[in-house]
Amino acid sequence: MKHLPFALTLLRLLLGPVALAGALMNVSRWIYLPLLVAGTLSDIFDGILARRLGVATPALRRFDSLTDVIYYLFILGAAWLICRSVIWHNLLWLGLILLSEAVVMVVAYAKFGKHPATHSWLAKFYGLSLLGGLIALLVFNAGSWVIIALAIVALVTNGEIIAIHLLMKEPPVDIKSICLIPKAGK
Repeated sequence: MKHLPFALTLLRLLLGPVALAGALMNVSRWIYLPLLVAGTLSDIFDGILARRLGVATPALRRFDSLTDVIYYLFILGAAWLICRSVIWHNLLWLGLILLSEAVVMVVAYAKFGKHPATHSWLAKFYGLSLLGGLIALLVFNAGSWVIIALAIVALVTNGEIIAIHLLMKEPPVDIKSICLIPKAGK
């Protein structure tokens, strides 16, 4: 049982290439519904189970965060193949999302030499927004509004994560909000 959180994270790591392979093989858009839901559920339950089983180490949390990045890069590749026109017309917004993600990583590595693992409430909301937005885009062929909305959520979320990193003296792991930074971290 203690390996289940790691297995769920590993599942998400494998779902990304499956999604990209589906796009390359031009499978039905409906295949992305269970793939995206399974990816999100694995992201939710790997942390819950890790805490309940007493295996929620900073290393596992960082692996979880790094897996999220890899998973979503594969999903982005699939989206590029399936929704190229919408992606192309929203390159600025998509660029802002990717830039904000990159800045989070640069700040975390510059200050602490580690991959970020903040897991804030806004990050969880962002994850659920990604699920809804990607289902709208990949399954239902939604338009530009999805990418614009995701960019706004990404910028707010990543702005908070950057601020948390800048305010902390130790690498932040599982800091729920900038408003809840422990006094020792200031």
